[in-house]
Parts: sequence; structure tokens; C-alpha cells
Amino acid sequence: MIGVVRRYPVLAGFVMMFLFTWPVDLWAAAASHGWAVAPPPILPLLVGYGFVVAAILLTGIVDGRDGVRTLLRRFLIWRVGVHWYLVVLLGPAAIYLAALALHLALGGDLGQPLIHRILPAMSLAVALPLFFLFDLATNGEEIGWRGYALPRLQTRYGALVASLVVGAVWAFWHLPKRLTEGGPGYPIWLFVLEMTASAVLYTWVFNGTAGSLLTVALLHSSVNTSTVFLPIVPSGDTIRPYAFSVALLCLAAVTVIVLTRGRLLARQPGRPLEAYPTGHPGGAWDDHNPRPESNA
Repeated sequence: MIGVVRRYPVLAGFVMMFLFTWPVDLWAAAASHGWAVAPPPILPLLVGYGFVVAAILLTGIVDGRDGVRTLLRRFLIWRVGVHWYLVVLLGPAAIYLAALALHLALGGDLGQPLIHRILPAMSLAVALPLFFLFDLATNGEEIGWRGYALPRLQTRYGALVASLVVGAVWAFWHLPKRLTEGGPGYPIWLFVLEMTASAVLYTWVFNGTAGSLLTVALLHSSVNTSTVFLPIVPSGDTIRPYAFSVALLCLAAVTVIVLTRGRLLARQPGRPLEAYPTGHPGGAWDDHNPRPESNA
């Protein structure tokens, strides 16, 4: 078994990520249709920790303790420049606000954001930072998608192909959520397009910050927070705001691909990012690959 994992580490990683997360999501989906007893409410919120367990376990098997330390230390890569923090913290909201502006310009009406259903009695000024921090603490997806799978795929296939593979698997992973009663009301092809474009942008951020898992985790939480606090998720009969947001994501992804010539800021084609190769606390830089200037 260990030999198979070491021979096919990415495939084994995807399988383990699904095994450690899908049972809870499928249970919740079945319960939503009355086919099973509902799981404890906190359990679906913590399903992201399945990625943490899978990534650490598989990294330990494939790369040993040093590999696990390197993986976890990617969360400590924080000196990446203010511009990257602006991208990951404000970029998602900017795209969604632009989509809403297009929707309004064409005579559309704004629906109610999801936060009114999740926390109807809480002030938005309190709910927004609480939701963001809770999502940041409980959404463990990035250690799996970008921490474990992406660097290995980039080494073999390059950044763009790796992004497309991760995006496809990432979209498929959400299938149980679509099976949930009252789940997303938009076409699945539109969601796959969103995940694929998003995967390209996440790779760009990950590579541009020398493999920082902190920045992509912040980006993921910013996306989730924006979709909950802005009326992007389809409500009523219209999916136009969501469709516009996907179109803008695709435009951003294509722009990044063109400007980076498809490399998405990968250091060298076929060369993996190595966090802390010499124990440096700030990231993977050397004389030939200098540290970006920090604007912090």
C-alpha cells in the first residue's frame, strides 16, 4: 500500500482527501432529503480538516517528517509584499462588486445575501470579521489542493496544466453540496468554469508568494466571505450576477495566463517550489531567486 502511495502520490492524495471529507458531505446531503438522520451541525463546518489529515498523512508517507515540516512551514511565509495581501483580501470582493454593478446597469435587482439567512440577527460589522476568521480557521482545503497536490503536479506538468487538473478535481469534490436539498441553483458547467478559472488564479498567487499557504488560505476565506455577504449566489429566477462574476474570473485568469506566458509565476518549468531549503524563516529564496521586497 505504501509503495502504491509513493508511486502515485497525487492520485493517492486526491483519494484520501475525498475519503476524509465526502462521507460527511454525503451524510448531510442525504439528511437534507430525509434519507438519514442529520449529522451534528458542527460536523459539516469542520469537514475541511479532512484535507489537513490527508495532506499531512500522505506527505509523511511520501516525504517523511522533513516533508511534513516543510508543508506546515508554508503557512509561515508571510513576507510577500503588501500588493499580494491587497489581491487576496480585496480581489474577490472587487470582482463580485463589478459583477453586481453590471447586473444593476442592465436593470437587475439585488437579492438578499446569504448572511441574512445564516446570521439574521447579527450586525454585519460583527458578523463579517467573525465569519472570515471562522472560515480561515476551519477551511482546511488549501493544504490539500495547493499544499500537497499542486507542487507535485507543477513539477511534472507545469503550472497551467496543474491548475486545470486541480480545478477539475476541486469542482468534482463539491458534488455532494450540489446534491443537497436547496443547494446551488446554477448550471454545473458554470460552476466548473468558475473552479477552473479560480484554480489558475490560486496557482498564480501561490507561485507569486513563493509557495505561501497563508496567502491562498486568506484568498479562499475572502472568496467565501464575499459570496456570503454580497448577493452573488443565485436567488429567485436570476443567475446573472453569478454568471457575470464567473465571466470576470475567467477574464482575470486569461489575463494572468497571457501576462505570465502560461507559467503563472512558477520559478522554472518543471522545478518544484521548495519552502525553506536552507531553513530560512521567510521563504524559498536564494541568490538566483531573490526575496521580493516586503512592503509591510
